[in-house]
Order: sequence, then C-alpha cells, then structure tokens
Amino acid sequence: MKDYNKKKNEQLGMSHGTAANRLRKAIMFRLLQDAGKDMCFQCGEKIESVDEISIEHKVPWLDNDDPVGLFFDLDNIAFSHLSCNVGASRQHKGLRLTTKHGSKTMYSNHGCRCRICTKAETARVAAWRIKVGGRKKR
Repeated sequence: MKDYNKKKNEQLGMSHGTAANRLRKAIMFRLLQDAGKDMCFQCGEKIESVDEISIEHKVPWLDNDDPVGLFFDLDNIAFSHLSCNVGASRQHKGLRLTTKHGSKTMYSNHGCRCRICTKAETARVAAWRIKVGGRKKR
C-alpha cells in the first residue's frame, strides 16, 4: 500500500490528498460558475478564479450555542474571495463589518484585499502621489 501511495504522489507531483482536495475545489468552483453562484458573499463582486474562492459560514459557528448544527447547515454556507473572508474573520466575536468595501478603513484596518478594496486603495495612493508631487519644495 505504501508503494502504491508513493507512486501516486510521485506521478501527481504532490500528495494524493492535496491533489484530491484541489480537484474537489475546482469541481465546486466550476459548478458555482455554471449555476451563476460565483459571487462573493462579502463584497458582491464576481469570484474570477478557483484560487480566489473560499467557503465561509454566514453566521459564525465557533462559540455558538449550536456549533455543530451551524457548521454543517448548508443554508449557512456562502462563498467569498479568500481575501474578503480573511478580512471579515479578523473581526471581534464574529460580528459582520459595518465598514464598506472600497474604504481606506476596510483595506488598512481590516486587511481586506478584494478587488474593490485593492482598486480603491490604488486610486487613493495615486491621488496622494499627485497631490504630494504637486507641492513645491521650500
């Protein structure tokens, strides 16, 4: 059995378990695309690639009265950009942010790197550079 697993790992260039998880994620993403459900729960933008997608719980299950029930409740599952999900998980006690995507606070304080926040931060920095670059030296 060890030789068989070793052979699979060698041919795949990674462990069979890692490969199987990547395949499951790719299948899930394709099905979401086909169903038109490839929109981020956090920012509402389209999830463009399998590398961006993450599964999240709409209502945090950790430290909830029914953690097992909430964890496995398919109606409590959503899909998000990984960066949006990570940004939302940095909140205290699992509360949803009231800060909007595209704001400096969302990018700087909450670490959101979704397309909306990254684009807004890039524009903010570009505007700052123009403003600063336009000043005369004393």
